[in-house]
Amino acid sequence: MTSSPAIRCVGLSRWYGEVQGLAGLDISIDSGVIGLLGPNGSGKSTLMRMLTGQIRPSRGFVELFGVRMGPDSHDTFRRVGYSPGEDVHFENERGIDFLKLLAGLQGEGGPAAIKRAEEALQKVSMSEYAGKKMSAMSKGMRQRIKVAQALLFEPELLLLDEPLNGMDPVSRRSLIDLVRNHATIGGTVLLASHVLHEVESVTNRVILLHHGRLLAEGRLGEIRELIGRKPRRVRLIGTSLRSIAGDVLSKELATGVSFEDTGALLIETRQLNELLLHLSDIGTKGGIQQFDVEDENLEAIFNLLVGDFSE
Repeated sequence: MTSSPAIRCVGLSRWYGEVQGLAGLDISIDSGVIGLLGPNGSGKSTLMRMLTGQIRPSRGFVELFGVRMGPDSHDTFRRVGYSPGEDVHFENERGIDFLKLLAGLQGEGGPAAIKRAEEALQKVSMSEYAGKKMSAMSKGMRQRIKVAQALLFEPELLLLDEPLNGMDPVSRRSLIDLVRNHATIGGTVLLASHVLHEVESVTNRVILLHHGRLLAEGRLGEIRELIGRKPRRVRLIGTSLRSIAGDVLSKELATGVSFEDTGALLIETRQLNELLLHLSDIGTKGGIQQFDVEDENLEAIFNLLVGDFSE
């Protein structure tokens, strides 16, 4: 393994006409598992495509393993495995034939290509479906085939774009174990997702993108501390909600209250733990039927970090 970062982006920018996909991104990623988080349209897939050489930066550059990437970076790309977010299968091909074809494009032929395909299928627990046509596979199976293609040549760097979409619980557990194992043996995994709990199940190290810009970087616990400095929102469904609103305001547990058209009560607070404890007491008396902390999903966390509380 090289001592240089697996990934280094310097001033990385990409425009699509007047639309900005990435804006001056500066990141450095060493070994381990890193979550690439962001709502749809945040720039995750644009970054993945630039890391794999599918599109070129409008400005800035990418280095992989200390090598600045360009049109002649084939040797370095052999150290990278990529699972794209979109389907890129040949529908009438069997799973093993699809992988054998990809191995052949990298110079493997005959028995060697078949062996690589079989080993990759085994790693994603798809050996028994090797002869199944892609068109007959479920979404979860197709996802596993995409991960298998990323593993064909035992890469040091894995780039996985929304790999858990559509997977059943057993397959998800298997992939999470695979990702962790890759990091344990010294590899690097960049796992893109718009679902917070998916990333939390794999790693605590995250990069957050928002509208093509780096919003935050570090350990998820540290980022949650940033969130803790901003008002949080709690959504209540129940009876006597106007009385509850007045109650939490009088006890200075809320910085603001509002009502949705559905009648649900929204409470903004900087004392989340104290508020939840108080609401739990009220709930035992039958006043609250349901309450949710609205920053438990990724979109809301991004809204909190950028100070946007609009829906």
